[in-house]
Amino acid sequence: MNDDPNHYYTGGLGVTCYDLFTGNGPLAGDIAFYLDCTARFGSPVLELGCGTGRVTLALGRAGHVCTGLDLSTAMLDLARTKLADLPDVQKRVRLVSGDMANFDLTERFALVIVPARSFQHIVTPAGQRAALDCIRRHLRPGGHLVLDLFDPNFELLFADDAVPPPPRERRDPSSGRLIRRTVLTRDCDPLRQTVRETLRFDVTDEDGHLLASEETAWTLRWSLRQEMAYLLELTGFEPVALYSDFEKAPPAYGREQLWVARAI
Repeated sequence: MNDDPNHYYTGGLGVTCYDLFTGNGPLAGDIAFYLDCTARFGSPVLELGCGTGRVTLALGRAGHVCTGLDLSTAMLDLARTKLADLPDVQKRVRLVSGDMANFDLTERFALVIVPARSFQHIVTPAGQRAALDCIRRHLRPGGHLVLDLFDPNFELLFADDAVPPPPRERRDPSSGRLIRRTVLTRDCDPLRQTVRETLRFDVTDEDGHLLASEETAWTLRWSLRQEMAYLLELTGFEPVALYSDFEKAPPAYGREQLWVARAI
């Protein structure tokens, strides 16, 4: 299997089925949360790791000026297809290809958001610091960053008898086909603070016949809350809030790390 931490996003079923499996579970309510942040902190907004445009286009539909940046050509192609069907949104939204650890948009933003744990696909501390430095340069004075990570649950990551989570299933509303996403393996590296998952997608018709099957993988790097607070401080940010979900619950072990930080 390819060692690229972003292999999941290079194409295939991982990309075409992305929206079916994102925005629910621990990420439920995230779009409403980002809409609230935009109302509070203003626009223009930069979304890093915008993927298929799930959040960027929602912000654009709500009347906000937004730029979405992503490294994946396949994901951006889907976002552009969606945007082509939204003529009223096109004047407010632009989509660009780029690496969140090294980009230059010659523009400064009131708000930068990094939803859906996208930041964790940068798998080295140096890369994460470079990304935060780059974000800081693109924020207006006093601008805000909203960053979503998972809070590591070490009982799940390191248990001797750890088993992958149960498969998740979604039905494609356009085709009626059932999509099953199964985590086949989960490999943790405690030294590098990374977890790599191998996943399989299975597509079946209404009679249960297998139509397609495909394996892919991704790698994410976890950070403890103290580590993340220090990294934000090093790169010119002041954390102003930390939540464990999109209802603004207080920090909690093993849930989300939802950081709101101000550029200083």
